[in-house]
Amino acid sequence: MVRKFLSLAVAAALLAPLAPAAAQGPFPFFPFINVPRRAAPPPPRDSIAPTRPTLPRASGPTRPQPTARTPGDVPRIEGAPPPYETEMARLAEILGALHYLHPLCGAAVGNRWRGEMEGLIQAEQPADERRGRLIANFNRGYFTFEQTYRSCTAAAGLAIDRFLNEGARLSHEIATRYAY
Repeated sequence: MVRKFLSLAVAAALLAPLAPAAAQGPFPFFPFINVPRRAAPPPPRDSIAPTRPTLPRASGPTRPQPTARTPGDVPRIEGAPPPYETEMARLAEILGALHYLHPLCGAAVGNRWRGEMEGLIQAEQPADERRGRLIANFNRGYFTFEQTYRSCTAAAGLAIDRFLNEGARLSHEIATRYAY
């Protein structure tokens, strides 16, 4: 009798994890003891629900109002990306990483790397879409290292050294190869 009960208890303990949690009932070790649960009855309704106010219908699509332009204002048209676009994207990402890592490791550089990025954008004068991509790369470099490093470590110092070397190499390569 005891042997039968023990074998039944062992079988129940082995099969209990296989049953879904909702079917286990109040005794999870004995799934064969399943007390059906009743759903709570809905609350009584005293009255009909009030109607919801409707929003006014929108009129047709509106046309954007023309902006005042000065005579020297020429809209920039985005053409094919320049041949050095991948190098510029990587340089922007490096500047973002340095903007986060340098102050973290105690360098008193302030907003030097953000200023370098702003100077790069001013010198490049990209169209809005390309400008947005460069800024997104800068932010990606910043936020990637913000998630990784909370304090200055040896790895962070090594990353700073490598980024400084790679950034110098990229800026020299862009200036010498693509300058006209």
